[in-house]
Amino acid sequence: MNVFEAVISGIIQGITEFLPVSSSGHLVILHNLIGLKEPEIEFDIFLHVGTLAAIFIVFWRDIIVILKKEKRWAGFILLASAATALFVLIFHGSIESMFSNVKLVGAMLLVTGAWLIFGSFVRFGTEGMTGLKAVFIGCAQGIAAFPGISRSGATIATALFLGLDAKSAARFSFLLAIPAITGAFLFKLKHGIPAGFNANYIFGFMASCIVGIIALKLLLKTLYSNRFHFYGIYCILVGIMAILFL
Repeated sequence: MNVFEAVISGIIQGITEFLPVSSSGHLVILHNLIGLKEPEIEFDIFLHVGTLAAIFIVFWRDIIVILKKEKRWAGFILLASAATALFVLIFHGSIESMFSNVKLVGAMLLVTGAWLIFGSFVRFGTEGMTGLKAVFIGCAQGIAAFPGISRSGATIATALFLGLDAKSAARFSFLLAIPAITGAFLFKLKHGIPAGFNANYIFGFMASCIVGIIALKLLLKTLYSNRFHFYGIYCILVGIMAILFL
């Protein structure tokens, strides 16, 4: 991988991490197109850290408020994170094996598309967050560890389905990403810095952070204007093309 490919990967990560179209799925497709047949899992994790930095930049006020005043929401985030961790631990082997199967990623994009459309129009539950809702949203985030399933899409769509308003759904989804991405990063670093670590990781990180800030603000604008389902249509189209042509 050269610098140009690293920056392009960072840009795609920054766009697709927050827009509910599956960053991991798009990275698998991109790496397949540019000839990287082996999964670039360690590099992709560094791209996710770039988007983690974007979350801190955009939501720093919310993070401070939760730590100081909204301890109940902090508890919900911890509960959802525990559900995510349990799911990923159970299915860890299956998740990693899917990163090399681009057609299976395409199929998961179809699932994401249907999930987004369903969550946009169907409601089941009362307003407000509860512990049980946090567990369901955490499980949705766990499912999104499979490449092709959008983390933001799965969590926001599930939160909307369970009765949360658009602002609360987005807020919980992106704050929930903080422990999830941090945990994945630390898990990958348990044996130290990847052997292939080089300047490309830094360039990818910077690109994903800068573009991620822009994409995050765009998603919030789209979500609040009730156009969330358009991303579902996009995922279905990309999934079909990945299955048919890759």
